Amino acid sequence: MSDILRFEGFEVEIAASVADGIRKVLSDSPDIILCDILMPKGDGVDLVSFVRSRADTRLLPIVMVTALADRQWQRRFMELGADDYLTKPFKAAELVGAVQTQCTKLEWREGSQVAKGGPGQCYAFAGRVFDPVRRMVRLPDGEEQMLTASEAQLLTILLDSPGQAQSRESIMNLMGRDFTPLDRLVDVLIGRLRRRVGDAPRKPTLILTIRRSGYLLDTAVELQNVDPL
Repeated sequence: MSDILRFEGFEVEIAASVADGIRKVLSDSPDIILCDILMPKGDGVDLVSFVRSRADTRLLPIVMVTALADRQWQRRFMELGADDYLTKPFKAAELVGAVQTQCTKLEWREGSQVAKGGPGQCYAFAGRVFDPVRRMVRLPDGEEQMLTASEAQLLTILLDSPGQAQSRESIMNLMGRDFTPLDRLVDVLIGRLRRRVGDAPRKPTLILTIRRSGYLLDTAVELQNVDPL
């Protein structure tokens, strides 16, 4: 895997254990993390949980790369905050594509006017403000929630089409992912997103489930040119 990425021009650092991975995350400031579930002296849960628990690392893109195809594992890691999940065996193009997708999102965020501190465009909805570049939502009580790249992408899709039901297939297509009828990734992300924006997962009032249609954002949305959150 490292040879494939190096051939494509990426600089790759390899961690021998979870503890070594944590040290490298803190010392090397990587642009992206590729993580297996089964690791020496720990597992991927420990690493993903650590990265997402710190303000200085919580926005790092994380791609799970594992031989475990069980959907329960996929669901667990997506709930922890992983941005993508690749199951071995996979083609080299799939690996490179997943990494490039996350790096493109990172470059866009860091190179934008908003990321540099200038005014930018944010979404205002239901007393909340969402900065899509910094992936931050400000709730009505002033609390701020950082979103993962996948959560921010999903929220943007819903905000761009308020009042319109989006099917799971259309959401996956807009996120640049392949869709299969049994894939529950969108459902997992919706549950995470509801918690992030303060919408009760069991009785949501903002992000609604529309039977046989998908999901719908049930509120008005305004675009505002404001200082970044």
